[in-house]
Amino acid sequence: MSVEIVCGKCGEKISTMKMLKSVKDVLKHYNNKCPSCNQTLSTSEFSLDVEEK
Repeated sequence: MSVEIVCGKCGEKISTMKMLKSVKDVLKHYNNKCPSCNQTLSTSEFSLDVEEK
């Protein structure tokens, strides 16, 4: 199983994880901003989409 974190504004893939980590820990690495469009990313406002492969 892998987890992708994607910017809700531009759709850019920010991170792909094999092991589940806290969203807060992942976004901290990017200073809580999308590296593509500079949109501020929230650790409390996000959606989760599950896709079976």
